[in-house]
Amino acid sequence: MANIVEVRTTAFIPDAWIEFMRTTEVKILYKGNNRGFTYYTENNPELWKLAQHLVVNFTEGSVKHFPGVGPTVERTVDLDTGEIIRPDITGQASADGIQMNYVAWASDKSYVNIHVKAAVNIPTFNPSPNIDWEYDFWVYRDGRVRVLGKHDAYPAHEIYKRVDSGTPVTLHQYDPRPAGYSVYTGLINFNQSVDLTK
Repeated sequence: MANIVEVRTTAFIPDAWIEFMRTTEVKILYKGNNRGFTYYTENNPELWKLAQHLVVNFTEGSVKHFPGVGPTVERTVDLDTGEIIRPDITGQASADGIQMNYVAWASDKSYVNIHVKAAVNIPTFNPSPNIDWEYDFWVYRDGRVRVLGKHDAYPAHEIYKRVDSGTPVTLHQYDPRPAGYSVYTGLINFNQSVDLTK
């Protein structure tokens, strides 16, 4: 039986930089997280756009919630010369849009149902579409986790579990690039369903 089960969800941009928009003279870029899939990002907000870490303690009968938002870095580049024509702008969105909405324990404490939701936009460009997810997690004392919910088609998303500080287990990984989704098309498509138990 498990004492502590952690569930970690992040959204991140796999590329080093992405183009957000352009005019006839300039293009505006946003800094990505420049990485592949990995659980080990807890203490480095440069590696994610949004993060939501849940710690279920069956011994104490508690659930702790740790939301996080990584920094946004915007860059303007001259189309003709490739020169950066103004200093990078760094913004920081609030983590208020990353919520744990309810926690419901089974009467025998054999599992807990946790509902979470995230909706956070680009702080340097308003209005902008949110990065979204919404999940129900059922975390069981035997270490199993069920995930039911959905997320945007952009950026990349990942969900992991870790039982009693053991080896992290992948629950869900999604890369928007093979499907051809970009920041233009993916943020307006809340269409990636997740339904699994591990």
